[in-house]
Amino acid sequence: MRRLDARPTVLSQEFWDSAREHRLMVPRCNTTGTYFFPPERCVPGTTSTDWSYAPSSGLGTVVTFTVVHRPPSADFDNPYLLAVVAVDEGWNYLTNIVGCDPADVHIGMRVQVNFIDIENATLPAFTPTSKTEPSS
Repeated sequence: MRRLDARPTVLSQEFWDSAREHRLMVPRCNTTGTYFFPPERCVPGTTSTDWSYAPSSGLGTVVTFTVVHRPPSADFDNPYLLAVVAVDEGWNYLTNIVGCDPADVHIGMRVQVNFIDIENATLPAFTPTSKTEPSS
């Protein structure tokens, strides 16, 4: 991806500011410690507004993925990998997988955050680690 028309909101501003500094920060309930994403006014499943941003390890596992061969605009690579990553702290993130051949991506693949600086934003994407999840 070469460009993103990111429009941070009051709730997402800290996420984008942290990404620019190559830090992955996500909302976490101050009462239960539960991480969630995307940021919402209330902690999901509650009426509590008692949450703040907390650091994430940026490590996770690919839950599902697809290879997109018809990007929505010329700003996207062709093809590109779109995946849901279950981040180790217990939240899911819809993201890109970069730095590998699409044929090498698989469900259960261990990944780590990799920040991509583009024209007007910094995107948290994920790259493969050398470890895979054990089969169940």
